[in-house]
Amino acid sequence: MLNKFADELKKKREESGLTLQQLATKTRIDLKFLEAIEQGNFAFLPELYVKAFVKQFAKTIGLDENIILKKYEAAKEGKEYDLNPPDTKQEKESSKDIEEKTNEQEAEKSVTPEVEKQKPVVTPVQQIKSYVDETKPKTIEDESKANKQLMIFGLGGVGLIIVFALVYFLFFNQNNKIIVEEIPIDEAIEESNQRYIEERADIQVPDDSASVHISSDSLYLTFYSKDTSWIFVVLDNNRTQEFTLTPNSKMSVAAANNFKAIVGNSGAVTLQLNNKNVDFAGKSGSVKYFKLDKAGLVYLNSPPKIDQE
Repeated sequence: MLNKFADELKKKREESGLTLQQLATKTRIDLKFLEAIEQGNFAFLPELYVKAFVKQFAKTIGLDENIILKKYEAAKEGKEYDLNPPDTKQEKESSKDIEEKTNEQEAEKSVTPEVEKQKPVVTPVQQIKSYVDETKPKTIEDESKANKQLMIFGLGGVGLIIVFALVYFLFFNQNNKIIVEEIPIDEAIEESNQRYIEERADIQVPDDSASVHISSDSLYLTFYSKDTSWIFVVLDNNRTQEFTLTPNSKMSVAAANNFKAIVGNSGAVTLQLNNKNVDFAGKSGSVKYFKLDKAGLVYLNSPPKIDQE
């Protein structure tokens, strides 16, 4: 389904008269990422950036970006996006029922005068008098009783509300889930366009020309990138670090025993461990997982996590 979704985007882009190069200039998205989208390859960056690029792609060629994002989500699940969901069909059916009821009510109103004449006439004598004599003036005692009753009902209602609130918060509202606010897609697009790199002040990058002392039990891993790439590192199985490298930039991290990493656009990345080159082979536009320690580098089959051996 993702290939079908990608073909649809490519067809709409061609119909708009834009080349991929022109689209890259308008959106400020790297040409290789636009090519990957049209080829159905959506694993070149984390999901947040992919959605941002797809939205910008659709908006630039004149499509509704919200509908395109829903189609993308459906394509990931192997489904087609339904433009007429079941709720809309139910609303149409309910409107038909309302129209039928209205017609029935109008038919009931069209009763002949003869039928109206046959209705029994109730004389004033036959009417039942109310047991409350409205002409009798109310006394102060009656008003006092009424006020007391209103006060009792009001206090009782407030008491019930307080009891229900306590029961709800004590027994039903025990939700320990941590809600993480997702970054808006528009901010992700702006972040991608600026192409910044977060520098860590607490990490010292070893350099051949600088007099930096490296202890025997310390490991320094430096990532060099000749193109835009995304890095996620697990340090000593107990903490993580995430950053984006711009073209011709580098970033270093330190650990005592080992590193585990996810590298996006891995073909653009090279590694050095304590100023020594590491034999790392990636592929442009693809993601690689690996573990690295003093014994060497081992490729992993799944993304690494904290406390994972």
